[in-house]
Amino acid sequence: MLRDVVRIAFALLLTQTVFAQQPSQTQPSDPAVQASDRAEQMRADLNQMESLMNNMQSEINFLRDQNLQILLNTNVRMWTILIRNLRAQLDEEEQKRVLESKTPKPKTPKP
Repeated sequence: MLRDVVRIAFALLLTQTVFAQQPSQTQPSDPAVQASDRAEQMRADLNQMESLMNNMQSEINFLRDQNLQILLNTNVRMWTILIRNLRAQLDEEEQKRVLESKTPKPKTPKP
């Protein structure tokens, strides 16, 4: 039982570490480059979160406490939904940015 608790604590610690990481790079001044860098960083973070979640999910089966299994399976389902929705939101924002960059800006008449 103690071994199971240690595994879960380790998985949760890894998850918290993902959220605690801050990008150490200086941000470029171009907003398009900033958005692209943020999107790439977010995709990398989502991939890492998904990997950690999958690791946690594979360890759940080794637990003897059924209530703990139910709780952690519920957490896995919630993380799955969150990651899926964040990926969809990221894709939508990138599509908007691409459309905005292709759409010519209307010229305003000079007074």
